[in-house]
Amino acid sequence: MREPAPHLVIDIGNSGLKAACFLGDELRPPVLRLAGDDWSALDERVTNLGVRNILYATVANVPNQRWLEKWKAAGIGVFALDRSQPLPFASDYTTPDTLGQDRIAALAGTLGHMHTARLVVDAGSCVTLDLMDRHDRYLGGNISPGVTMRLTAMHERTARLPLVQGGGIAGAVGRSTEQALRHGGQLGVVYEIEGLYRRLLDAHPDLQLVLTGGDAPLLLSAFSLPVLHRPHLVLSGLHQILSTYVS
Repeated sequence: MREPAPHLVIDIGNSGLKAACFLGDELRPPVLRLAGDDWSALDERVTNLGVRNILYATVANVPNQRWLEKWKAAGIGVFALDRSQPLPFASDYTTPDTLGQDRIAALAGTLGHMHTARLVVDAGSCVTLDLMDRHDRYLGGNISPGVTMRLTAMHERTARLPLVQGGGIAGAVGRSTEQALRHGGQLGVVYEIEGLYRRLLDAHPDLQLVLTGGDAPLLLSAFSLPVLHRPHLVLSGLHQILSTYVS
């Protein structure tokens, strides 16, 4: 039986990129996180693992064309997740051309692994909350400010509130202004997610909450309901999409 071809997937976000190699359905550590345009670490993985195909998705920055052209010249299949590709799932979304690539990938990461309805939450610069039913049909979602955006807005849009960073919280209320801001910024996200989850339960009694994104570790301990934490859900979804393009 032929060995599966190694794949590289790249998720380009607002504050940097994450990338990982997959062999079959197995993610091969490490997950690379880069903040700039130097993709030499990615190129090293491509060379060392003999990567055959690459898929990149971006919600913000233009990908580094130097490396993309180098990989293409080496005979590697390089694909972009873009509007020319059909969605990998059925959808009721009325503006599919505006559906973010990160949201598409996160939802795709649940396909074949979950057989219940799920609320897929990606807690990053913004928080996206997307609902998929048990038949893998996307029903729509919400977009809300992320933790850092909330904390920054409270500082920049007021005269005296300080700028605080996300971090550890204890209890339901803060006992200082700094704690009150941090509690409001972080617990506000948690309460929003839990509120939507509970509103959806009547229509989807098997609903599973799935959490991913860079701010997930700040939020996990504050939930009062079961949460399935999938830190590499977007990368797994990109790999699943790439696997439908190539064998």
